[in-house]
Amino acid sequence: MTKLFSFASWNVEQFHGQPERVNRVVEVFAEHDPDVFAIFEVKGRDVFSALMSRMPEHTFTITESTSPIEILVGVRRTIQAFVTQRDELQSKVPPLRPGALATLRDGEDDYPFLFLHPKSFDHPRDSGLRDDMFAHAASLKRKLDKAVAPGRGANFIVMGDLNTMGLNAAWNPKSDLEADEEIAFLENRMRSVKMVRLTKTHEASWWNGKEKPGPSKLDHAFAAEHLRFKQFDGHPIRVVGWRTLPDKDAQLR
Repeated sequence: MTKLFSFASWNVEQFHGQPERVNRVVEVFAEHDPDVFAIFEVKGRDVFSALMSRMPEHTFTITESTSPIEILVGVRRTIQAFVTQRDELQSKVPPLRPGALATLRDGEDDYPFLFLHPKSFDHPRDSGLRDDMFAHAASLKRKLDKAVAPGRGANFIVMGDLNTMGLNAAWNPKSDLEADEEIAFLENRMRSVKMVRLTKTHEASWWNGKEKPGPSKLDHAFAAEHLRFKQFDGHPIRVVGWRTLPDKDAQLR
């Protein structure tokens, strides 16, 4: 199988103001050298120099909103790409981040990558906003499907920190959702537009170092069901970083 594109995403959380940390993160991207990638929670002025000097083979785009932290997208220069900002993913809440859509072209085929960072927390309003954002992502798939030849389906991939935290409704426990239930509902929604969740070498990819809630399943990738991927230990998505370290002490450093 011929490789078309390699891709990556990482919510580095407040990725600004610490030059040494910025340089370490850029080193990771430079090492793996993906064709297209997104970094979440970025301030452009803090990553400009490191990215421009360490990754000269890529061009960069950053979203714009009233949020103090944005989504940065990098695309290899040798690949024809069209990057747009999808404001509907803010669900009419200006402080939230819009989606970043990078459409890569190979011959006559387009491969749209939607990098998404929806609302966090498990309160009812936050969960509702997240659900609305997922609905917009599914709607975008339907629109893209109409733009390709009948019966083919768009080569669509959605990925990022999707913040699948569940729902904790005060005084209304009947509405509560565990994180795994929200993930299952999201899988059902995306399955309705012929997309599947890609499994990862480590399902829980986020951790703040505390015992509670512990490692969490916040990061996900969904892809059009007809797409095929290279496998890493039997999974199409490889998680790198702290999850690959041998023990808890090493992961906390």
